[in-house]
Amino acid sequence: MAIGPGGLEAAYRNAAITCGAMAASTLFYAAVVAVISVSQAPFEGFAGESRASTLRIALWTVAVFEAGLIGLARRALLSRSRAVGAAAQAGRLVTTAVITAALAEVPAILGLVLFMLFGLRGDFYALFALSLALEAIYFPRLDGWRAWAAEPAPGS
Repeated sequence: MAIGPGGLEAAYRNAAITCGAMAASTLFYAAVVAVISVSQAPFEGFAGESRASTLRIALWTVAVFEAGLIGLARRALLSRSRAVGAAAQAGRLVTTAVITAALAEVPAILGLVLFMLFGLRGDFYALFALSLALEAIYFPRLDGWRAWAAEPAPGS
């Protein structure tokens, strides 16, 4: 059963608003880093240099690995057998969009952790840029939703 145009557009609007708010929260992290950098200058982090390189490598590895998994997770969420009702299909699209946006925000959060612990501004901004790129790439698009909703359910 295909999703009606009104139901799909309403679901898309909700997802776009939610994903936009999540992207705005990512921008808030950059404001926090700027304020702390200025108000606590020179900010060297709360943990000093103890184990900075080990944790830095670990968090970068997690961020890059997680960024690569977003597409796979998205495909897995959308490829399961389709629910029968139009509302369930719209719900699946919204859930997938929100989960994807949350995963896209993770690198910025890890960058914020590196900044707060060790004062690594460059690492924060690089991971922040990665998050913004992921949020832009995976931001819900109505045309894509329409195409997915128009596809026949597997096995039908």
